Amino acid sequence: MEHICKKYFEGKASEEEQKQLLEWLRRKGNRIVFNNYKTEWRNSLKNDQFPGGGEESWNRLQANLWQKDYLRMQSRKKIYLFSKIAAIFFFVMSIGSVAFYILNRHQKVVENFTSVITENGQISKIQLSDGSLVWLNSGSEVQYSNLYASSNRNIKLTGEAYFDVTGNKDLPMIVDCGDVKIKVRGTRFNINAYKSNNSVEVTLEDGEVELLESNSDKSFYNMKPGEKAQVNTYTSKFSVSAVNTTRYTSWKDGIIHIYNLPLEQVVKQLEKRYNQKFELAPEVTQIKYTFTIQNESLDEVIQLMEKITPVMAEQKGNVIVLKGNNMNMRNSGR
Repeated sequence: MEHICKKYFEGKASEEEQKQLLEWLRRKGNRIVFNNYKTEWRNSLKNDQFPGGGEESWNRLQANLWQKDYLRMQSRKKIYLFSKIAAIFFFVMSIGSVAFYILNRHQKVVENFTSVITENGQISKIQLSDGSLVWLNSGSEVQYSNLYASSNRNIKLTGEAYFDVTGNKDLPMIVDCGDVKIKVRGTRFNINAYKSNNSVEVTLEDGEVELLESNSDKSFYNMKPGEKAQVNTYTSKFSVSAVNTTRYTSWKDGIIHIYNLPLEQVVKQLEKRYNQKFELAPEVTQIKYTFTIQNESLDEVIQLMEKITPVMAEQKGNVIVLKGNNMNMRNSGR
């Protein structure tokens, strides 16, 4: 019965379960157990989440229905001893009418939002109430409401996240990145929507996702596995390419693949991974790199960069400055 009580507190109990709960509550011992469940549930809520606008009004509404329920019982059985009537009436007035809340639980529930933020240098893993998994990259945030998985599966994303979504044909997940929305029914994919990138990138690993315009929710492309879609948030230009998805999703396992990227893009990934600020001299911004980071420290990565390209690192306070190494540039013919 504990399971049914918790479902009803969350607004998820079926009509049949509600009837079972009412019958169960007629026994005094069960009412004590129920009050313990109610106290635990109530303590887990914020004040502004309490149904009916507050505990006092909730109990007042409950008392009304218990009284109606008592009168129906009286009409069926016809005879009651005065002492029993008094005892029942005392019960009605003391615990209030849980039944009123049960039968009227479909009243509008105040929507509250939960935000999960991952600091720079960290990766978080979240399991949502529908079983879906979300890996959140450093410097990223997801937001969803208490209605998630009941009336919607809406998520707002800033930054980068990898999704492994539980299938639900009747209630698709909608990920809102601000400039683009992604509609999902069950699949695995990555979204890179850092504002500093001026673009939204969606890489589909498995299944199918639908890209929607943010303002109209109009579909403009259905992605296939192995594709990366990119939308420029300034120009609204849209492109799709076939990619090795591992390069875009392995970060969730602590692995970063750098493939033919200019240094100005490489340092963006290093800043997120190691929570370290970089500055670049103009002459080194377009030097390209290809390597993989797994368990290496930042010092080891910088030493590798200095070894394979004509750059040198200099620590200035909390910032690492990367600039050209004149000796290496001369030796390399630059």
